Parts: sequence; C-alpha cells; structure tokens
Amino acid sequence: MSGDAEGPPVGRGWCVDCERYVGDAMAVAYAQGNSGPGKVLEACIAHAREYAALWFAPQWLKDDIAALDTAGTAPDTDPQAQDPA
Repeated sequence: MSGDAEGPPVGRGWCVDCERYVGDAMAVAYAQGNSGPGKVLEACIAHAREYAALWFAPQWLKDDIAALDTAGTAPDTDPQAQDPA
C-alpha cells in the first residue's frame, strides 16, 4: 500500500487566509467540537507553508509540506499573486 507516497491530499477548498476557494487547498488545522462535529480548516499551499513555519505548527503539517516538497508537485506561489477567481 503506497498511501503516504502520494503525498497529502490537495484539492479545491476554502483558504482561510485568502478567503476564497482555491484549487490547491490542504488541511492546516483540525478544530474539535464539544457539542458537535469538528471542522477541518484548509489553506492554499502558500499559506500552509507559512503555517508550517510557525513554532506551534503541528508536526503532521510540517510532514505534509515536506512530502509535497519531496514529490515536487507543490507550486511555491505567493498567495497574493493568485487569480481572484
């Protein structure tokens, strides 16, 4: 089984920093809910890189970014330069 060899799931989603839908969203946090389901917070890869660089970033996020870098599939784009579509 090659689950991790493919890298973390990246797809269309809402970037919490760009405040819009992006094509390269990935999970950056999991918010737990006490009286209901939790929520997955997503960000574009550029913002996910910024989160991963913070001292309090979870290790799994750092590992996901490293996996993207190793696979060579992640565009290293500036979030401000992305299309506003």
